[in-house]
Amino acid sequence: MKRARPLWGTWSLVLAIGVALGMVALMLIPVMAGTAAPKPVEPQPAPQVVSPATPTALPPLDPEAPEPEAGVLGAGLDGILSSIEPDSKVSASVVDIATGREIYSRSGSQAGIPASSLKVLTAIAATDVLGEDHRFTTKVLLKDPQTLVLVGGGDVLLGSGKDSTAVSGRAGLETLAARAAKEILKAQAAGQLGPDLALEVDDSLFTGPGLNPAWDESLVTTNNIAIVAPLALYGARADSGPKSPRVKDPAMAAATSFAKSLRTALGAGAKAPRLSTDISRGQAGAGATELASVSSAPLGEQVRFMLEVSDNYVAETLGRLTAIAKGNPGDYQHGAKAVQEKIAELGIRSESLGLVDTSGLADGNRVSPLTLADALKFAATSNHVALRDLSYQLPVAGATGTLGTRLNTASTRGIVRAKTGSLVDVSSLSGITLTKDGRALGFSIMVHSHNGELAPHKDTLDAAATYLTGCGCR
Repeated sequence: MKRARPLWGTWSLVLAIGVALGMVALMLIPVMAGTAAPKPVEPQPAPQVVSPATPTALPPLDPEAPEPEAGVLGAGLDGILSSIEPDSKVSASVVDIATGREIYSRSGSQAGIPASSLKVLTAIAATDVLGEDHRFTTKVLLKDPQTLVLVGGGDVLLGSGKDSTAVSGRAGLETLAARAAKEILKAQAAGQLGPDLALEVDDSLFTGPGLNPAWDESLVTTNNIAIVAPLALYGARADSGPKSPRVKDPAMAAATSFAKSLRTALGAGAKAPRLSTDISRGQAGAGATELASVSSAPLGEQVRFMLEVSDNYVAETLGRLTAIAKGNPGDYQHGAKAVQEKIAELGIRSESLGLVDTSGLADGNRVSPLTLADALKFAATSNHVALRDLSYQLPVAGATGTLGTRLNTASTRGIVRAKTGSLVDVSSLSGITLTKDGRALGFSIMVHSHNGELAPHKDTLDAAATYLTGCGCR
């Protein structure tokens, strides 16, 4: 069922669309290479591809910008997509943002394998349920006079050091240890603690298997994913390197890092409490006392991080946290169900939607291009600023994330914003662009091949996005 139009009437709808299209106007800042002769002035920092701005501060585009003619646009896209071998399945949908009308379909309503384009749906569902300002808290509790418990609250981008300004590492375990040590020493001075302390880690917020059985085993050995836990360092990586290997037990790795920092913070004096080298799993219980806590980056920043670098671990975590926020268990089944149900609840066209995870790693996921294109249209024209921000959170052509080296031409750079998807035999591209006449379009294209290639025909998908961007199509 389509979402009902707000009751305040047509003028408000036009204004909302104008503001949303104004957001997309921020994409229209190509990164141009300078050609003027050098001048004897101090070098200036390179301009950002997208200037910081709030959605309400953007001037609206002309709502009367001409819509492409479906026949002309379709002929151009068919010519590009028809170059893919006949035994591959190619599906696509293009939606006019202003009207919500699908103006191109190539099996657009038929479900396909979305790969990481699915993360668009996870981002929308998590943002709508949790809110973009929501933060996840990691705590240290005193269970009894001899036992500390490190409790995971959903932050899987913890850092090993002090709090930082980065999204990954915003909450630091060294900071948490320093705060906890201060309270521990106070309690010891008051005679409330013994000389020896044990540490437990509580990762019980998530239930069920940490690995989805729908995932191929190779996804673990190639560092695409690890056991999903409610606390982890740097997205379950060994260190802050974006390509560093994933660890086998993310919660225990975080607890080990915390314990090291806590020993340092407690000091080595004769009167300092001694922290055991053994760490076990446990739960604090209702009577535990909170000693210290640290909070993650806001959800909106985590969503941007997830979309830009296509982080599977964060995506799977957000699915489980969305399920928990809706009152359900935090396992992979309820995570996928929570995202699927929220997408349908929002009125996004999702008749053929079937999710088995929230990252797109499983080839059992089924999403149509129309669902993804319509989801992008829904977000761009939403009454909620947090959902309209999705247009800012997608990778920018030729500039950021997984599009940093793609669509890097003068006609597309800084204009196309899209989520990529890559699996063996599967390639997808789903995003928003603007035609040369200033019309905003949401699009999604998927290719399912059978040649064992990773992300087949992604160059063809880029060619299709380039065509949409340069198309007047009238």
